[in-house]
Amino acid sequence: MKALIFNSGLGRRMMELTTNNPKSMVHLYNDETIFERQIRLLQEAGITEVVITTGPYPEMLKSICSKPCYENMHFVYPHNEIFDKSNYIYSMFKAKDYLDDDLLMMHGDLVFDRTLLPSILKNKNPNICLINKFRALPQKDFKGRIIDNKLREVGIDIFDDDCYAFQPLYKLSKDVVKAWLDKVIEFVEDRNINVYAENAFNMVLKNLNVLPFSYCKHFIDEVDDKNDLARVNAKIEEWDYKTQIIKFSCNYLISLKKILKKVNSFKPFIVV
Repeated sequence: MKALIFNSGLGRRMMELTTNNPKSMVHLYNDETIFERQIRLLQEAGITEVVITTGPYPEMLKSICSKPCYENMHFVYPHNEIFDKSNYIYSMFKAKDYLDDDLLMMHGDLVFDRTLLPSILKNKNPNICLINKFRALPQKDFKGRIIDNKLREVGIDIFDDDCYAFQPLYKLSKDVVKAWLDKVIEFVEDRNINVYAENAFNMVLKNLNVLPFSYCKHFIDEVDDKNDLARVNAKIEEWDYKTQIIKFSCNYLISLKKILKKVNSFKPFIVV
């Protein structure tokens, strides 16, 4: 399985925070960037092949991935050369040569807790999307339409009784990725490149079995502006405290090296 991260946007709504860097390089409460948090949690979940679409400042993203702690991972960086004139449907098109496997697909501005990806990967269904029936429908973000327990539409402007809060993180089989990508290619060939990639997905969803996965027991949210960043920072700090890794050992000096290697930690805080 590979991961695909969309990181081609300008992030204008973040104002001065994205003057000289992509939105995913904005720092969280612990000084870690959104992007590095995603890479770290993908690594923890056992994902080593990552496709990262780029727009402005691709070298910043590459510098993170070149750190020694990620040497067991492999990255490719399909570049959207018209990032300021297109939406991420064109970025998905540019990544098409690398989307030849089962896929974890996510937006580059998503912040989530460390337990989410393992839960998704353990789920027996090969094709899942993330919804929350207990969260109020957002005005400006995606909603998912669920009919007969299957995803049938993703959009911003849908507010019906069968629509739920939705996060753009998917686990998809190779066949479903191909069906989506084939429609994306059609859109691009028609020069329809200023819409969401989900517009193409909606055209084929009726023939696919993408099932809802409730994220109500996890934290995941998008960061679109500075208000989002403040809210997400407060929430994820709480979640990080609740889900921190605690190891016990009678011979901690012997176990320490093995533990640090497993979690790729180079600067641990140790309490004896």
